[in-house]
Amino acid sequence: MEPQRIPLPSLDGKLELPGYWFEAKAAGPRPAVISLHGCGGPYDAKGRLNLGFYRDATYFNAEAIHVLAVDSFTPRGQPSLCELRAGERRITEDDRREDVFAAIRWLAARADVDSTRIVILGRSHGGSAVLNVVDRSSSLVQSQPIQPRAAIAFYPGCSTFLRQSRYQLGAPMLLMIGELDDWTPASRCVELHKRIRGRQQAAVFDLVVYPGSYHGFDGIAPLTVRKGLGMVKSGQATVGGNPEARWQAHQRTFEFVSAQLGVPLAHSHEERFNMKVRRN
Repeated sequence: MEPQRIPLPSLDGKLELPGYWFEAKAAGPRPAVISLHGCGGPYDAKGRLNLGFYRDATYFNAEAIHVLAVDSFTPRGQPSLCELRAGERRITEDDRREDVFAAIRWLAARADVDSTRIVILGRSHGGSAVLNVVDRSSSLVQSQPIQPRAAIAFYPGCSTFLRQSRYQLGAPMLLMIGELDDWTPASRCVELHKRIRGRQQAAVFDLVVYPGSYHGFDGIAPLTVRKGLGMVKSGQATVGGNPEARWQAHQRTFEFVSAQLGVPLAHSHEERFNMKVRRN
């Protein structure tokens, strides 16, 4: 499987964002997932699109759901933010929020996309962008004609949103994070969940904290200590996969998507996760 690389105009029309379109081979308008990368950008050390995007696309495409991955960093001249402190970062969370709405606009113009059933999914820095996109208190969000139907955030940083007294959830949210995460602490997301549930009792906000799991628990890499992190006080954090948490999180993801989009799943979890993921 190889995506189609597409030029994606930014919301203000000043930039051209690289987009990667994984088209589901299915008749009629289909749902779509907008996939957001973390602070390291969307590419691996060899400059290839990260394998995780292919994994997600394989699974979603099998359910007749399109996937659009968006590169927010390269056109802005900062291929990675992980090593940078707050004052050194030229790319803001608001930039990424605008990129998502630019992607929604592109999707909505396609006859093969059901624009009423768009999901946004992000990991780490991309997960924080997801939280920003569904902030109903934002005037920019309020001004957008098409809103995401649902949102999924893997191990986002929740501290910024705890400091926003007016933050409100504007779409059903599934947030998953590791209990032992020392990069984006789970305690901040637990507190955010508590505040939102107290403030918006009717809001759909599912929070899952996975025991014995660190940042990146849904990946396949072994546990390692990553150093040189600009936004972590100690400068380092443990990163790596947890097979049991990965299985549970993937299962939870597709059950959530099915429920929020109102579409039955075509495959069992065993069938889906035994699919071969290929990057040509």
